[in-house]
Amino acid sequence: MEKKATIVSLIALAIIVACASCYIILMGITTKEYNYIQLEVNPRVEFILDKKFGVVSISPLNSDARIVLADLDLVGLDITEASNIFLDECAKTGYLDVNGLDNATNITVIDGITQALDTHIAKSVYKFYRENEIMCAVTEADEVRTLFDEKIKNKVCCSNKYKLLTTMVEKDSTLSLDTLKKKSEVELVEMVAVSHQENPFTPTAEEIAIKQQLISKNSDTYNTHKKCISNYSQQEFSQLFDKFQRLSTGKYLYDFSTEYANWQQKHIS
Repeated sequence: MEKKATIVSLIALAIIVACASCYIILMGITTKEYNYIQLEVNPRVEFILDKKFGVVSISPLNSDARIVLADLDLVGLDITEASNIFLDECAKTGYLDVNGLDNATNITVIDGITQALDTHIAKSVYKFYRENEIMCAVTEADEVRTLFDEKIKNKVCCSNKYKLLTTMVEKDSTLSLDTLKKKSEVELVEMVAVSHQENPFTPTAEEIAIKQQLISKNSDTYNTHKKCISNYSQQEFSQLFDKFQRLSTGKYLYDFSTEYANWQQKHIS
């Protein structure tokens, strides 16, 4: 009887462990309240998301992002919808060149062990560019060689975390990379969430006016481009887009920041 009871207990324990493992695989780190995404399209923004990938808060990381976000309210939206609106605003204002061949987007994600959000946002970004027929080299932080080298030199576990650390130091000079890197990703994302709450983005009247001027300036180009999109053009563009990724993304995979700066010099006055 004891032997049978022991076997039953072991089976029950195995079932509990299996269920727990499946739950973790499906849900990621369940104790983590927030997820983090950074999108860099010249306008550079960071999103704090809840466990269901809903936008909790958003913060601009440069002056161009302040202009693009000037009259947007993305809080409460799913990150797919929010990122689509943000990218479309970048196109309307000319920060994405709808007819260009040198656009670039870099994605940084902190989302727990399953990386479900990583896949979710990457697919969303690719889908946006395909549907809107905008050529854009898309990279992720963990693919960029210089970030990989820097995270090793600074003894940080992964490129995404290193990108988050450097962003936090850029925003707040009182923070130290050496101190921050000792914190877990959960702690770091929570710090960013608190920072967003304490310093909510409020656009100035000038930023709102500049955005409207940019939209007006680029309206003919943007609207003409959108009108040319059809079922036929979508099929052709999808093939061209895949080829473009293979041929053009490589330079951004080595040193995104340098190539990004080159883009800015050509496009941003």
